[in-house]
Amino acid sequence: MVVPRVAVSESAIPQQVGRYRIEGILGEGAMAVVYAGFDPGIERKVAIKCLHREIAADPAYRRRFLIEARAAGHLTHPHIVTIFDVGETDDGRSYIAMERLSGETLASAVSREGFPSLPVIIDLVGQLAAALDYAHARGVLHHDVKPENIMLADGWSYAKISDFGIAERRGSPRDVDGLPAEVGGTPAYMALERLRGERTDARSDLFSLGVVLHWLVTGKLPWPDIGNVQQLVRKRLRSPRPPIRPRDPATPSILISIVRTLLAPTAESRYQRGAEVIDDLRLAAREYERERENPLATRIISLRLRWASSLGAILSLVLMLGLAAIYAKQSAAVTGVALDFGSSMGRMIASESAENLLLDDHAATRALVTDISRNQQIHYLAIADRAGDIIASTRREEVGHKLLAPRGTEYLPRPDDIQSYLSRTAGDREQGGMLLFDVPIHYQAKTVGDLRLGISNAALRAAQRTTLWVIAVVLVLTLAAVVGAAYWLFRRPLNTLDLLGDALLRVARGDYRHRIRLARRDELGRLFAAFNLMNGALQARQHRSGEPTPASAGADVTQPTQIMSAIADEGSTGEY
Repeated sequence: MVVPRVAVSESAIPQQVGRYRIEGILGEGAMAVVYAGFDPGIERKVAIKCLHREIAADPAYRRRFLIEARAAGHLTHPHIVTIFDVGETDDGRSYIAMERLSGETLASAVSREGFPSLPVIIDLVGQLAAALDYAHARGVLHHDVKPENIMLADGWSYAKISDFGIAERRGSPRDVDGLPAEVGGTPAYMALERLRGERTDARSDLFSLGVVLHWLVTGKLPWPDIGNVQQLVRKRLRSPRPPIRPRDPATPSILISIVRTLLAPTAESRYQRGAEVIDDLRLAAREYERERENPLATRIISLRLRWASSLGAILSLVLMLGLAAIYAKQSAAVTGVALDFGSSMGRMIASESAENLLLDDHAATRALVTDISRNQQIHYLAIADRAGDIIASTRREEVGHKLLAPRGTEYLPRPDDIQSYLSRTAGDREQGGMLLFDVPIHYQAKTVGDLRLGISNAALRAAQRTTLWVIAVVLVLTLAAVVGAAYWLFRRPLNTLDLLGDALLRVARGDYRHRIRLARRDELGRLFAAFNLMNGALQARQHRSGEPTPASAGADVTQPTQIMSAIADEGSTGEY
């Protein structure tokens, strides 16, 4: 049930409430009227919140109001309006006597002066979070955090939470099943669990604080009150993540994240304590201070770096492809020279050993092998007769055995009758590999045997490694030189863009007299001319209006506190 607002006529203003003398009306809401009171005993000005007769007619609510008001009266905090006394009038209406402040509410201040700056917003919300954290630590929930219940003192520098009239002390008596049949608060600022009449805790108050922060940052409520609580609940279920579009483009990203966390649809996803909100607000303040001098610097990847990186990547690809082709050609050429050398050496040895094989002079053949093996380039030599039996070899254990096909090798094709291989056996691999040549031994037109010659591949591998290192050095040096030169050359156009960015920031701060005086005969010069024309038009428009445009005021968010029936659960919310 929603209780209608009741107007208080001048004749209905009591002369006294309790021991307090009434001097006038400070304000009036749906549940209560606030009188300007005076305590003659200690000569102190007070504000007296007195329930309307329609609300006070419910004994259960009146009793709970007094119990919870007395609980809030134990709160003593610099950012909470102090409660001095609670009691009942002669006609049975409950009242609260509290600190009377000379300032105005946050809602009226924004309506009159417009929204404050981001540092002020961060500071004020931090004060409110500290006050709520203090109250929650003592078991007291406010349940009606909204701009009308936030008092400002000393301009924008000091805030106090007021109106604990529907506050709840955790552990206070509840209705059947522990759930209240009716709940009090302002629907647009209430968490879903509060609207449904479910058990609430500190996180519900923090949700309401998130609504206030969203309003201060964006100028709008996340879910505007549409007059029907059930429709409001359905709208929240359909759209659990309201858009956050800050009024100020310099709003720190962490501040937007704070709003999202405070407005999380489930209590588990929100901040659990006000102290956590304060910690993140400090980070948001530091981020804002870092960005205030140059708000564009920390949000972009420099074009200078992007251009140089792109050029470097393209150049690296082209150089690697070209140098890889050169390396492949060079390796093929070096390998061809080694194969030609091995083939020529094999033919020469075959020619010298042909007559000894024909005469079966094994001693001469062994002497020839021993003599040739002294060449450091020759790692292996074996000579076999026409039957394939090894007569002489640098490996003596092979003498008398068959000359078998080589194992662990890679065949290297050649256009003549010499078979060449690259040995990849363990022993050869340790020495950089070995080139093997199977050469037939001819005497005149007759084949009298075969020989196998093994030449070290170490020199070939060393040449290839040297080539690879040279290619790598050339690649790195070329890349460094080109990218470094490009990075340096890109500095000039980016300096010009910085000049334009600074000019636009001056426009954002309202300096319409600024002009870019740098003359250029290129596309940037046309851009500068367009900027000067734009700023001139804005200056002329400002001159016609007479005065600078004031800070934009927010829409009227003043809404009455309501006593309503708890809404039945219509579904579950999504997560952020």
